[in-house]
Amino acid sequence: MKFLSPDVYYISELPSEIKADDVLWVTMISFSLSVVATIYPAWRASRTQPAEALRYE
Repeated sequence: MKFLSPDVYYISELPSEIKADDVLWVTMISFSLSVVATIYPAWRASRTQPAEALRYE
């Protein structure tokens, strides 16, 4: 795939090889990190009583 003009730039294409294993690993890790990042705030919110949180606002 040519994305840069060879007249202007020294590099006019980037060779790449997409591997299914790499895509799967990146997908699994990013999904896991997203789930883990939402557990703590959700846990804190579940322990908060709505009336207590709104009392002083």
